[in-house]
Amino acid sequence: MPWIQKFIVSRSLAAGARLHLNEARPSCSSIVFARTEGRPRLSRPDTMNFWIQGKRDALRRVLAEVDVVTINDGEARQLASEPNLIRAARAISAMGPRTVVVKRGEYGALLSTEDRLFFVPAYPLESVYDPTGAGDTFAGGFMGYLAAQERIDAAAMRRAIVYGSVMASFTVEDFSLKRLTRLTPAEIAERYTAFHDLIRVEP
Repeated sequence: MPWIQKFIVSRSLAAGARLHLNEARPSCSSIVFARTEGRPRLSRPDTMNFWIQGKRDALRRVLAEVDVVTINDGEARQLASEPNLIRAARAISAMGPRTVVVKRGEYGALLSTEDRLFFVPAYPLESVYDPTGAGDTFAGGFMGYLAAQERIDAAAMRRAIVYGSVMASFTVEDFSLKRLTRLTPAEIAERYTAFHDLIRVEP
């Protein structure tokens, strides 16, 4: 048994925990759910084409248990066997998760819930130095915002996807984690405001 599985099975997670399972083996994700006392308040796995190709049945069992899934556009099409992203997102939602976030790199992200869609662009930058890790930073910003909220509703999900895009925009401004190591809360707040102005449309 891999060391991570040994670590997981030796501990229990409190009821109401928020789980972020980033590209974990589906069997490890199942162990985490089994060790949680009651249903997590919010659970989110990420996935990758390796699990979609080789562990599809196990992945489907995990998706039936979670609240939110984040997945890139190519993997969404592969998992759903559907080239149209909107139909793919809805097909994945039918597998279990109430909310599906499709990451589209430089083209932004799509949020699909039970009855509506929400889209945000990537934050426009004059220079992009290194896109490596932008997707993971997006997921961290998305879940980090939701983890701090008392109420997780449609409005919070929309704000969270903007925060995810904001955080990813900082990551690509330098190589590796360099930009994040000198990032300040004030810079995050300033860019969130700028992002809000960027996508706001007056009624």
